Amino acid sequence: MLDSLRDWLGYFLRWGHLIAGISWIGSSFYFIWLDKALTPPEKTTEDVEGEVWMVHSGGFYQVERRKIGPGSMPRTLHWFKWEAAFTWITGVLLMAVVYYAGGGALLFDAPQTSASVPQAIGFSLLLLPLSWFIYDGLWNSSIGKNTKVATVISFLLMVALVWGLSQFFGGRAAYMHVGAVFGTLMVANVWVRILPAQQKMIDATKAGKKPDFTLSGKAKLRSVHNSYLTLPVLFLMLSNHYPMTYGSEKSVLILLLLFVLGACARHYKITKEKVGIVPPALIALSVLGLFYLTVEKNTDETLSVQSSVGKAAPVDLSQSGSLSLQVLFTGTISAPKKIKVTPECQSGNQGGLISEELISQEGRLKNVFLWISQGLEGKQFPIPNEEVVVDQRQCAYRPHVIGVRAGQPITFLNSDAFLHNIHTLSKHNDKFNLSLTQKDQKVTRKLMKPEIMFRSKCDLHPWMSGYIGVMEHPYFGVSNEKGEVKWDQIPPGVYTLSAWHETLGEKHQKIEIKPQTQHKVEFSFP
Repeated sequence: MLDSLRDWLGYFLRWGHLIAGISWIGSSFYFIWLDKALTPPEKTTEDVEGEVWMVHSGGFYQVERRKIGPGSMPRTLHWFKWEAAFTWITGVLLMAVVYYAGGGALLFDAPQTSASVPQAIGFSLLLLPLSWFIYDGLWNSSIGKNTKVATVISFLLMVALVWGLSQFFGGRAAYMHVGAVFGTLMVANVWVRILPAQQKMIDATKAGKKPDFTLSGKAKLRSVHNSYLTLPVLFLMLSNHYPMTYGSEKSVLILLLLFVLGACARHYKITKEKVGIVPPALIALSVLGLFYLTVEKNTDETLSVQSSVGKAAPVDLSQSGSLSLQVLFTGTISAPKKIKVTPECQSGNQGGLISEELISQEGRLKNVFLWISQGLEGKQFPIPNEEVVVDQRQCAYRPHVIGVRAGQPITFLNSDAFLHNIHTLSKHNDKFNLSLTQKDQKVTRKLMKPEIMFRSKCDLHPWMSGYIGVMEHPYFGVSNEKGEVKWDQIPPGVYTLSAWHETLGEKHQKIEIKPQTQHKVEFSFP
């Protein structure tokens, strides 16, 4: 019941955030456009700076911009202020529901967790006012009088912010916090700088004094800042649907390119007649850069691997031996560690999702990857055509650890009824970051280079990850609940055996495989 309430709370907050944001952004863009569209009045009228005629829904409208003078306040004056306030309030509440509640499941990329959830929440809450004071202090200082210099400094501060947050939070949470900072700057511009300036001008007019029009210029500058932040903030509001951005190793550069793209698109949209060549050129370069950074890069090595295998002399297995391996654990296992997950993942895990980092029963260790690391040099074995399947099911990688031959098909499957993505963090093989948007969707790839071991994860659900070993030969395996792996038909020879565990590290030992002999080996992890 509590999960359902939290789901509905999140839904209504998203809806309210969107409605308030549309109202705020719409009015902001309208007035920025209106200022650029004003023309000198057809009939000279005192205090009228400019006018524009418009038609909409069958009606004609004449809008004038005026300078108010002493005693010239209209009877009714409409303020555009609550749209900004409600957008920020719903956004902060939504961040609390999604990122703070439920144990902070989305705050960190699991293996990189270095801070506690309360520490992260405290830092998150402190970040918003601190960012405002730095930004406002810059633009209120003597440096702020030089717009170009202040703009460059602001951009460098933004680069530092994006990089710093990406080091502390997981990618998805980092992007959301950048959006929260931008949104805070925008709403504080409205309530701390723009509205008070307008109020002072109104008070002076009511008192029969001439308003200080320099206040109008300062308020207008902050309004312009808001308009340039608007499109990047819109992307950040939607970014959780696109893990190829925040989940990328180049997530900082991607966000900066998206910021440039959004700011240039705003400039082009509002100042078309004076846009020049630079904004369109930057838009084109940003789009090309984003495509280059996120496109899947595949090298076609399949044919070369298969052809070299076909030419290799067959390995003599007539005198082969066999090997049984067992992995022991001599430490103390505490109670199974429950993983904090998001609401959509709780429904499929009634007993809770259990971490597979360290699983041992009766002194036997599961999920250890074992392989022959030395002794098979120069020998080549046929590549199997059978696909190895990794299932993203009930918000976990199943199996958690796998091995696959170089050039063998590996299929990633989404068995859940919601979005997952496959993001490989390999060093030697081509990386890919692909979304599986619906139930039973799958994607098949081939990993062409030997590699021990690398992580594959889901950026939308940071605790979801598994490990993959890519081998040139068939003598590898993952220990089961009894800590066992068995290999048959091993050519006689002297070999180095290796064992890898994600938290306990690696172990190695040598063995001589004698012809037509069964061997037993134990690995022990303290």
